[in-house]
Amino acid sequence: MPFPEPRRWTRDELRVERDKSEALFRDERRQEGPRAFEGSYRAAEPLVRNALAATQDLLNLDAGVFIADPSLWQVLRYFCAPPISEEDLWTLVGRKFKTVPAASAEATAQALLDVLDEIRFPWVRTRRPPSDTEREAAVLATSQLVAYEKLRTERRGSSARKQEELVAGLLSMAGFVPELSRSTLRMTDELLRGSFSRERKLDGAKCDLPVRLRDGRLLALECKVSNGPKNSWKRLHREVGGKSQRWNREFGVSVLTGAVLGGVFDLSCLVKAQDEQNVFLFWQHDLSPLEAFVRDASS
Repeated sequence: MPFPEPRRWTRDELRVERDKSEALFRDERRQEGPRAFEGSYRAAEPLVRNALAATQDLLNLDAGVFIADPSLWQVLRYFCAPPISEEDLWTLVGRKFKTVPAASAEATAQALLDVLDEIRFPWVRTRRPPSDTEREAAVLATSQLVAYEKLRTERRGSSARKQEELVAGLLSMAGFVPELSRSTLRMTDELLRGSFSRERKLDGAKCDLPVRLRDGRLLALECKVSNGPKNSWKRLHREVGGKSQRWNREFGVSVLTGAVLGGVFDLSCLVKAQDEQNVFLFWQHDLSPLEAFVRDASS
C-alpha cells in the first residue's frame, strides 16, 4: 500500500485559499493601523537623541564613541545615506561583530563618517553646531527610518513565530512529541518517529519544523509569511523550493517538504512550488489538511 501524501491543490483551489489568506493579511494590517508605527517611533526617538548626544551632534564621531558604547553602531547605521546594513558595515570594517571591538572602533567610526547623510545633517560638512530646527528635523527623519525598519523586522519575526507556534501546537495535539536537540540531522533516523523539532538543520539547510512521521518519512516544514506577490517568490520559490530540491537529492522520497503559508502570494508562484518543486502547501488560516496528513501517516 503506497504511503499517503499531503493534499495537492488545483489551480482554482489555490486561488481561493490565496484570496482568503490575502484578505486576512489586509484585515490584520488595518486593525494594527498607525498605532504600531507610533509605538516603534516612540522607542526609536530616544535612541536617536542619545546617539546625537554621544557624538556631540556627529561632530565627534570617533573611536572613543564606540569604546564608551560598543552597541551604538546599531542606531548610527541609520544616520547614513542610505542607511547601511549590518553586513555592509561589517564588510567595510573587515570583521563581523555584535558590539564594536576596541580594535575596530576607529575603522567603524570612519566607515560611518564616510557615508553620513549630509541632507539630514547639513551641519556636518561645515563642522558647525546645528540649529535647534535642524536638529529636530534630523531627529524626526532618522527616528522614522529606525522605526520603520524595526517594525518591519518585528512583523516578520512575530509572524513567523506565530506560525511556528500554531504548527507546534497542532503537532502536539496530534500526539507528536517535541525534541529539544538542535543538532544537524544527517539521517532521518536521527529524529525519533512521532516527534518533531524546532529550527534544526537538515543536511546543512535550516528547517523550521522537521517532523518525523510514524511511517518513517520526515516532513520538513517551512513557515513563510509574505507581504506581497513579489516577496512571495523569494519566500516560497527560492527559499523553500531550493531546499526541497536539495533535500530530495540527498534523501529521496524519505523526506517531504511542506510550507505553511500566511499573507500575500502570487498564484503562479504557488503553482510552480507545488507542481514543479514538489513542495506541499498548507495554509495558516486552515491547518486541517496538515492535521489530516500527519494523522494519516501515523495509521
